[in-house]
Parts: sequence; C-alpha cells; structure tokens
Amino acid sequence: MSSITFSGLATGIDTASIISKLMDVERAPEKVMQQQQSTYQSQSDAYSKLETALNSLQTTMQGMNSLSGLKAMTTSVGDSTVASVTASSTAAAGSHTLTVNTLARSQRQVSVGYADGATFGTGAFTIDDGSGNVKSVNIDSSNNTLQGIVSAINSSGANVTASIINDGSSTPNRLVITGNDTKNYTVDFSGLGTGPTLLDSSDPSYQAGVNASFTLDGVSMTKTSNTVTDALSGVTLNLLKEGTTTSFSVANDTTSVTNKINAFVTAYNTAITQINAQSTYNSDTKTAGVLSGDSTLRTIQNTLQNLLTSTVSGVSGPYTNLAQLGITSDKSDGTLSVDSTKLSAALSNNFNGVMDLFTHNVGTFANHATNEYGIAEQFNKAIQGMVDTATNNGLLETRIQGLQKSISGIDDQISSMEVRISAMQLNLQTQYSNMESIVSSLKSQGSYLTSALSSSSSTSA
Repeated sequence: MSSITFSGLATGIDTASIISKLMDVERAPEKVMQQQQSTYQSQSDAYSKLETALNSLQTTMQGMNSLSGLKAMTTSVGDSTVASVTASSTAAAGSHTLTVNTLARSQRQVSVGYADGATFGTGAFTIDDGSGNVKSVNIDSSNNTLQGIVSAINSSGANVTASIINDGSSTPNRLVITGNDTKNYTVDFSGLGTGPTLLDSSDPSYQAGVNASFTLDGVSMTKTSNTVTDALSGVTLNLLKEGTTTSFSVANDTTSVTNKINAFVTAYNTAITQINAQSTYNSDTKTAGVLSGDSTLRTIQNTLQNLLTSTVSGVSGPYTNLAQLGITSDKSDGTLSVDSTKLSAALSNNFNGVMDLFTHNVGTFANHATNEYGIAEQFNKAIQGMVDTATNNGLLETRIQGLQKSISGIDDQISSMEVRISAMQLNLQTQYSNMESIVSSLKSQGSYLTSALSSSSSTSA
C-alpha cells in the first residue's frame, strides 16, 4: 500500500512541487528521445506508404510481364445465333468460316411411369457405354425403389446421371437416365428380374447421343461437345445452331493492351509522386519532406528513372524502349505521360513487337542478363529488391525494420529510465516525509517547552 503524504504541513515548503520539478528535469532526456521516436515513426510511415505504392506498381507489371497477362485478342462473329467465339492470348489474328451441321447431344432414356411406392426385384444390373466399360450395380431390399435405383446409378461411377420426373398421371414417376457425354449407353435391368422398363428409340422421349459435326474453313470435324477448344489454337467455339453458316474473325485487342499500359503509367506516377512528396524542400517555408536528403529514397528514385530509359536486348520487333511507344517522363517531376497517337500507331503497325518489348524472355528456363528481359520483368525484378519481405532484405523493408528496431530500443531506454526515476521519486518523497516528521516533532517539543516555561514563570510570580 502506498504511503499518503501531506506536502509542507510542518515546514510550509511545497515539497510535492519541488519533487515534481526535479522529476521533470530527470525526464528531460526522455522528451528528446520521444521526439527522435516521432521522427523515426514518421520516416517509417513514409517508407511504408512508398512501399504500398511500389507493391501496386509491381503487381501491375507482374500482370504485364507475360503474353498471357498482357496480350489480349478480340473476336467478332457475323451471326451470333450460329456460334459464339472467344480467343486467348495464344490465338492468332485471322478470319474464318464455320458451318454447324449437327449439335452434340447426350443420350436420354426414359422409363414407363410407376406409382408412388413401387418396388422392383433385387440382384444386379449393368450399364455399358459401348466401348468396353461396363458398370455393375447391386440392388437389394434396402434400395429396390425407383429412388434407390437412381441413387445407385449416380454412385456407380458410370458416366451417366439418373433422376425422376413426375408427369402428373396416375403412375407419374419416370426414371430418366442421361449420358454425361455423347456415347449411347445400354442399361440392362434383366438381372433384377423385375426392373424399370425403359422406352426404346421409337418413343419421342428417347434421344440418341450424337457428336457435334461442323466444318471449319472447309475442313470437316466431329467433337464430343458443342464447346470446342482444340479446333483452332487459342480459340473456343461454342456451337449453337444446326444447319447454319457464319464467318468470324480474331483480332489483336489493342484497346485492352492500351488500358494496361495506361495502368502501368498511373501506378508509376503514384510511386514517383510519393517519392517527390517525401523528398522535396520548400525554400519559401523552410520545410522539408520527411525523407528529404535520404539516400535510400534517392536510390529508389534513380532506379525507377533508369528503368524508363532501359533497353531490351534481343527483341523480335523494332521497339527496344518505352520512348518508342510514346511513353516519356516529365523533366520537372519525373512523372510519365503517354502519346496516345504514337502508342496506337505502334500497336497497329507491330502489335507483336510491343508485346515482346514488355514480355521478352519471361517464362524461359535460362537465366538472362537484366537487359535481356522485357520492360515489365525489369521493373518486377527491380521493385522486388526494394520491397521483398520474405527475408526482410528488401531495401525498403531493411530501412523500415531498422527504424522500428530503433523505436523499440528507445522504448526500452525510456522504460529503464522510468524505473530509475520512480525509485528516485520514492526516495525523495520518503526523505521529505521524514523531514516533515522531524520538523513536526521539533515543533511539538518547542510548543511543550514554551508552555512549560510559561507555567513555571506564572508559579514563581
């Protein structure tokens, strides 16, 4: 339990105020350290903001350093009721003709109707896909209902799906077995003795499985699906209507690529603007950015600016640097701008050359010199050296970790000082309290002696 003291009751001295002022003097170094902490934290926050901007720039460049990320194709179909067409980055530009002869269909088999609660025989039945794959399905007294047979078929591993439809009649429940591909399956219920009766091909409910049949650029083809991915490299055909013909084209999607290049410029400008804000000095107001004169910031700024003029060695097209695409930096603040006319011309004149400038050698197994990689990968690698957190050895991460360590170290120093100051304060409070007690005791003795002397004088008189 802490002691209760009453400052200066005996001496008239404000000892509490004296102790408080003495402690303020002792804590003066703490204030200096706290100011240093505030500076370190401001620098760390500034580095973190820059790191965020650089991470965003790196993410943008990682999305542009490969053909699959940067290149895009667009398609146009003359009659969209015949087919829809999509193209990936591996597709080649060109025009084509498509005739859809027959759409792919799955086999559908429907049974006669059964009343609710109908049961069947037990044993085993088979599902044969016609290609030598036969599944045997067991039925016993626990699942010899229509629903039990449906569940048994669906868990059999056969490439078919079973279900029940209700036609609303007095015997409404019909078993429906649908192939999951275009094969024609034979379902033999004879092993049950009494099994569901499937309607044959003469019934309108029956549908035979059939492959898609079409002609692409004069070449006849059949496929097991109406979604065709392997007829034309990088192109997916979704067949929609039988007995029809249409033309379609695949073209370079220059709009998509332009948007991605503009996104790179925006992300770069965000990072550079962040650098400018932290490194500037205003001679009029005599104020400087938090990281003004900082060597780490200068290193990052120089690295980014050097990348803008970097060339790519070994590219297949005529473009070896960003300026040839109309991407240039402002001499006053380092931000980028795009000459849209020049970029559009480059994409129109040599689309693949633009692709190679950004994506050159990415994805190959060999290790290449820095200038042998495309611009996007050069940015990616350079930024990784700034923001790498896997081992905290990125340039920015090293500085942030160092500053946080310094802040933590100051906290430890302040804590140690507070322990010492608290002990000093307690000691002073004890000393002053003892002094007050002594003075109080002396005053009491003085009052007693004064009273005694006064009484003795009165008696003598």
